[in-house]
Amino acid sequence: MPELTTEAALNILIGWLQDNIDCGSEIIFDNDEDNTDSAVLLPWIERARQDVRDLRHLQLLHHARTD
Repeated sequence: MPELTTEAALNILIGWLQDNIDCGSEIIFDNDEDNTDSAVLLPWIERARQDVRDLRHLQLLHHARTD
């Protein structure tokens, strides 16, 4: 079985959140006051995925310079 990377896990979560949005899910992730639903959470998870990609890119650049 392939390794589950952070990026792959975030991709799965993004797909699930998008499915929730597409299906009109009413799941709330925090409380009735803040109402953090899939639509609110999705951009933050997408940003986290981009941060992971950026970090991986920087690591590759660093290794290329030190090799």
